[in-house]
Amino acid sequence: MTLFTTAVSTLALALATLTLGSAAATYPDPLKLAGEHVYVHDPSLIQRESDGKYFLFTSHDKAGIITSDNLAGPWTEIGSILPDGSSIELPGRNDIWAPDVSLHDGTYYAYYAVSESGSQNSSIGLATSTTMEPGSWTDHGQVFRTHKGDPYNAIDPSLIVDEDGTPLLTWGSYWGDIYQFTLGNDYQTVTSQPVQVAHNSTANSPVEGAFVWKHDTFYYLFTSSGKCCEFNTSSPTPPGDEYKVFVGRSDSAHGPFVDEAGVDMRDNGGTLVLASHGDVYAPGGEGIFHDTKSNKDIFVYHYLHSQGDIAYKEVNSSVGLNAIDWSSGWPALTSI
Repeated sequence: MTLFTTAVSTLALALATLTLGSAAATYPDPLKLAGEHVYVHDPSLIQRESDGKYFLFTSHDKAGIITSDNLAGPWTEIGSILPDGSSIELPGRNDIWAPDVSLHDGTYYAYYAVSESGSQNSSIGLATSTTMEPGSWTDHGQVFRTHKGDPYNAIDPSLIVDEDGTPLLTWGSYWGDIYQFTLGNDYQTVTSQPVQVAHNSTANSPVEGAFVWKHDTFYYLFTSSGKCCEFNTSSPTPPGDEYKVFVGRSDSAHGPFVDEAGVDMRDNGGTLVLASHGDVYAPGGEGIFHDTKSNKDIFVYHYLHSQGDIAYKEVNSSVGLNAIDWSSGWPALTSI
């Protein structure tokens, strides 16, 4: 989900082990947005409960905050969650990756990551606010950290409350891929050991950016797999090696999660949800929120462009928005 620059020479083989579905799969274009372009990577999108205003959060810019009164924009950059950087004393504390924001008991919780590309010297932190406005956030510091040699990497956090009402954090990137642990009622104290819920066993294990969402009786685990960023604009990575989104589901927020073919996501499973198409390149860093204005679940992701003079350039990373059709029991993206 965030930058990882280690060579991925075996990536094509790694991705081939996942359930790609039909080679002729087509995807709807993302919602066309009004106004000037705003940079977005690893998006988290939520509506403020009090007035329905949209708040979009992004990696970098010290966890940037972007707002709009309409889903189609225009979107305006208004500040950051952590304008002074994180209180976590690690390299990357002034960058901030992959904020994940959700509302619980009147408080907005923003989990974020502090790290550097290719490093396991990483930490997941927490900030809270009652309004989400710049200047309203309190940084509570570290929730969990990892070190070189651990079987996992503490980035890309995502919170859900499980079927028993217990906060559950899903996180991870490369190495052993995706893990979970439970939190106490303070949403900060780790109360269980990390448990693996998704893994690609091929070298480099290119899975990250996990997100868990409940729909009807199932919990759906989404992951991003492939190369996310830092593409050579003149000769990008071989087709199929770039970011794309997979999913599995379970009747528990803790898994096990299996794809449509019944393959466990801990054993290279995953059903393809979204891949490059048209001007959309390397989509991932996904999340979902329920839009109260349209009464639809909205799939949120970032992508690079593949056309024109902005093709494959990280600085032009954009937010993608599509609705979700759940009628088959599996998520299918539709136009908004």
